[in-house]
Formats: sequence, C-alpha cells, structure tokens
Amino acid sequence: MTAAEKNSIIEMLAPMLDSDGIELVDVETHSKTLRLLIYKRDGLSVADCQMVNQVVRPILEVHEHLANYAQLEVASPGIDRPLRTAKDFQRNCGRTVQIEITAQNDHTRQIQGTVVEVNPEEVVLTQADGTDISLKISQILNARIHLKW
Repeated sequence: MTAAEKNSIIEMLAPMLDSDGIELVDVETHSKTLRLLIYKRDGLSVADCQMVNQVVRPILEVHEHLANYAQLEVASPGIDRPLRTAKDFQRNCGRTVQIEITAQNDHTRQIQGTVVEVNPEEVVLTQADGTDISLKISQILNARIHLKW
C-alpha cells in the first residue's frame, strides 16, 4: 500500500468514525489483509469493531480500496502500539515513553521520559534526571509507551 492510498483511506473514514467517538489510529496491510486500527476513549469492544467493519466495508468497496485484499480486519492497536501523532502523545500525557529519533550523521538516538506537554508540532518529555527535552514529532522514528512488567 502506498502512502497516498493509506492517506486516502484515513481522510475518507476518519471524519465519519470521529462522529461516533472512534478514532482511526492507523491503516496497515499484511499479506491479503487490510487492517484498520481504531481507538475509543472508554475502551473498545468486539461490537465496536464489528460495527466499524459493517459501516466502512461498503465504502471501501465502492472506492475499490478492497480490490487487492481478501480480508478487512478492524482491531484495537493494543497497549504497545506505536505513538505517531500529537493525539497519540496527548492521550498518553503523564506516561513514560521510549522514543527513537534521528540524530546527527543519520544515526538514531533513544530517549526515555514522561510526556508532560504536547502541541501539534512537538512533544516535551521529562527525563529521569529531571531535565525536559522537546522533540519535533516529525523527527520521531518510533515511539511506544514504556511498559513496566
């Protein structure tokens, strides 16, 4: 799936799902499966996933987004899902996250800290030593909630 196809699906479905209190977090493909990852503030149920599947399937078929896929799957992104957008970081304010960013000379750098502030362009973390660091969301390669087991 190209970035343009993915963006087209998100732009088409997100406003409709938002009106039902459901956020379209991501669109993925795996082999012959088109997977929609959704989030609901008070928790997601199997019935929510079924409802989204029933509502979006005809729309995706009409726009021929399912032509190359044998299956449509609607699921929760899970607790260890990647954080990609300002909304993802806002939802996790107060939580410790592990972030990988692009550093100088095309090397990567790992940063861990607690999300304390988020705006559309950047996220501010408080690191273990108490210092704050501001990161541009566009420079983040990978970010996840730091799970303590």
